[in-house]
Amino acid sequence: MRIIRVVLALVLAAVLQVNDGVHFNTAERASARFRYSLVAWEAGNLLDKWTHRLSTLLPWTQQSGPVGRAALDSYLDLSREIGRLTYEIDRAASVPEHDHEVLSSLHEELSSARTARMAVRNDAEEVIEGTVSAVLSELGLGSYGPVDYPPVDIRLDDPPSVVVTSPRHTISRGDEALVVPGLSVLEREGIEEALLAESDLSALVSDIGGVATYPAIVRSGFPLRHILQTAAHEWLHHYLVAHLTPLGLRTYQSNEMLTINETLADLVGREIGDMAYIRLGGTIDPPPNPAQAGAAPEVGKFDFSREMRATRLRVDSLLAEGKVEEAELYMDERRRVFVENGYHLRKINQAYFAFAGTYAEQPESSDPVGEGMRRLRSEAPDLRTFISMVSAVGTPEDFAALVEDLGEGEP
Repeated sequence: MRIIRVVLALVLAAVLQVNDGVHFNTAERASARFRYSLVAWEAGNLLDKWTHRLSTLLPWTQQSGPVGRAALDSYLDLSREIGRLTYEIDRAASVPEHDHEVLSSLHEELSSARTARMAVRNDAEEVIEGTVSAVLSELGLGSYGPVDYPPVDIRLDDPPSVVVTSPRHTISRGDEALVVPGLSVLEREGIEEALLAESDLSALVSDIGGVATYPAIVRSGFPLRHILQTAAHEWLHHYLVAHLTPLGLRTYQSNEMLTINETLADLVGREIGDMAYIRLGGTIDPPPNPAQAGAAPEVGKFDFSREMRATRLRVDSLLAEGKVEEAELYMDERRRVFVENGYHLRKINQAYFAFAGTYAEQPESSDPVGEGMRRLRSEAPDLRTFISMVSAVGTPEDFAALVEDLGEGEP
């Protein structure tokens, strides 16, 4: 019964955190014909996931570790094949007077690969969930005897895209909406242009890596390390709500609280995900030599993080001076520079920075939360203590005080 209560509580929390009702905000109205329903997604996935999980407990359906790992390896191989075939289809279709027989054959191969991947998906998910759960148990996180609380539960799928808006005169997340995945460039730009013309809002339709539904949606085409990191990231969101922490319950009270929540999940997700990746036999390159950390960047080499950080700071400065049009022209000029250097960004605008900047460790952010979070983690004796400290934060002022107390404790 406890597991059932946990599942229902998490599903309810996930649904309540997203406006899935009839009262549309500005972003939802502009994208209404592409609306994505989390309620419908839960109805189609929650029962299937738990039916499969319960069926694996039966003695005649249980699989050994090697069999489960084979399913995961097959899933990853098929994901790579699906990516290759999709690229080949796009390339073949772009040629004038393209060969319809070649395209038809490629589409058949793609359909077969997707069907084969679907056949092993549940078993692949079980391996991922079990591995992350094992790491959590070792860390003493979310475990009550043999039961994980909340249980790690993911669905490898295509998550919805998100319509993000921001005022043009500043960078701040405003109205948002979830839309179906796979929108074309023209459809995305239609939504963005409508929000600009009708509401004078900067807007961006962005793909995302995961959603903290229950089970959590994790993008199906990710490589294994990224899948594990995302699974752990979304589990942390579940943990914060299930344990009734101030941070989990007050996440949506302000953009500042959302940034603290997402930045914590980002950092914790990478750490737990990497531990799970190593547990599955993956290898991770060691971090750069600290003695070289301050070295000058290689001459002529484009550094994305450095260039994006400089771009964000310049945009902040221009907007602070009220130079909105100049800032917008500058962002588009900088986008072209990134594209020329191999980073194919469709759009850089206020909404782009508002969304990416929520994850305060990223170069798109100018929020001091990122640096504060890194300092707290470096001073915490272990991950469990770190999560406990930050999850007790109920206001942005609480977080600032936590970081300040850390500074006062330094010699």
